[in-house]
Amino acid sequence: MKNLQRTWPLVAMLVAVGLTNVSEAQAGPRNGNGGGAGKGKGRILSFNIRFDFESDAAENNRWAQRVDVVAKTISGSGALIACLQEDKEEQVQDLREKLPAFEFFGKGRNGGNSGEHCAIAWKKEDVRVKESGNFWLSDTPQVEGSNTWGDRYPRKATWILCEVKKSKSPLLVINTHLPEGGGRNADLRARGTRVIREFIDAHIDEKDKDKVAVIVTGDFNCTPDEEPRTALAQSQKLPLRDAFLEARPSDGNPGTFNGFRGMKTQDRIDWILVGGPVRVAKYDKIDEQVDGRWPSDHYPIFADFELR
Repeated sequence: MKNLQRTWPLVAMLVAVGLTNVSEAQAGPRNGNGGGAGKGKGRILSFNIRFDFESDAAENNRWAQRVDVVAKTISGSGALIACLQEDKEEQVQDLREKLPAFEFFGKGRNGGNSGEHCAIAWKKEDVRVKESGNFWLSDTPQVEGSNTWGDRYPRKATWILCEVKKSKSPLLVINTHLPEGGGRNADLRARGTRVIREFIDAHIDEKDKDKVAVIVTGDFNCTPDEEPRTALAQSQKLPLRDAFLEARPSDGNPGTFNGFRGMKTQDRIDWILVGGPVRVAKYDKIDEQVDGRWPSDHYPIFADFELR
């Protein structure tokens, strides 16, 4: 594997080191144990938790009113790894306090702690993170807060390289959030996913593509038939597969936006994509209220994966 941040350890080093003292994943209310038994198995969650908008006060959906149910959703999901979107510093700090079993990582999109983090959280007893970093969806991905395309906000991705449950396969997880809307923003989404694809292609050697599993999560703000998924699926080195299509859940309304109203729609704008030596055993979304409240205006989605 090539150097991801000038100091990325060799795949051989990752393969040689296993996890010990691994506990089972916490069971969710209806979603089983996250595929938690057995080495190299786990559940990954992608969850747009929504910014703390003042305008949400009218419907009693400010962050202070939702934080407990968001934390319960994450802890009850059975996920070993949770990828968040629309998570500002205060929200991440709240979740750190309420989810002590998880470690959180991710810088703000404006640099430092400012702006959306696209944080990745993982259960400390089940996942060992070897390397982690951030890059920006711009012409200068390694420059914090860079925004060279004239987007309204800087856009970024957070990544971790980890080991799960004594697996011999390193797992690279990348999490992002692309701009919403049509017109020019459609082009920004396409350019952003090309940066993600180039990051993966540039840092996984041809000889390592069958050794390193990759999972990309995020709120892509478009449906899977648009260019962002095509850009990731058609990589010559490591094409990514749609976890929904691989698991084929029996969901007649697979849409992931609920508007705090439990809407049932067709448009999947939140995705989990996988590549390399990883199999998706199950995919679903969490479309239940918690304590009588919708945790966010997006449904969390999850995939049970097995590293080969």
